[in-house]
Amino acid sequence: MDTAHALADRLLNVDWSPLNTDPRLRISLMREFLRRSALWAHQLESGAWPFFDVAALIDPSVRADPGLVEQVSKSCALQHPAVQQTCVGALHFAALQETSESPFQLPNPFEPIVSLFENGGGFALDGTGMIDIDIDASMSKGRLEGRLEDWLEDWLEHTPPTA
Repeated sequence: MDTAHALADRLLNVDWSPLNTDPRLRISLMREFLRRSALWAHQLESGAWPFFDVAALIDPSVRADPGLVEQVSKSCALQHPAVQQTCVGALHFAALQETSESPFQLPNPFEPIVSLFENGGGFALDGTGMIDIDIDASMSKGRLEGRLEDWLEDWLEHTPPTA
């Protein structure tokens, strides 16, 4: 099974109703998604952060199978538009991975958010920059620059010095 079909299967099996999962896990997964999305936005010089179509900025001619996109879009139709946008963007990124190597050595931007979906459904954005993860848990989206700073601090902390 190819990458896009495997991802579509994962997304089609998401239970979009809120599950009784630890919101700390979901917040951690959203933070990692925001960090990875910031890395890709910075590398691609995109102002569209954090929910954007990474694959379209790398190679707009590569798109996931329209049938898969339609199936996945229908499965999450009642979710916040950013959830739908992210699911479709993840499918296009998977299709891109099938056709060529990414020109950047960065981690898959969508894996953390797909895991978030698998661990309790979607999320919602409010008008104040907050991301509602669960009924009783929300977090700030933050700024792209702040997420890049988080990545740099983490990288410096885990990179051994060179002689």
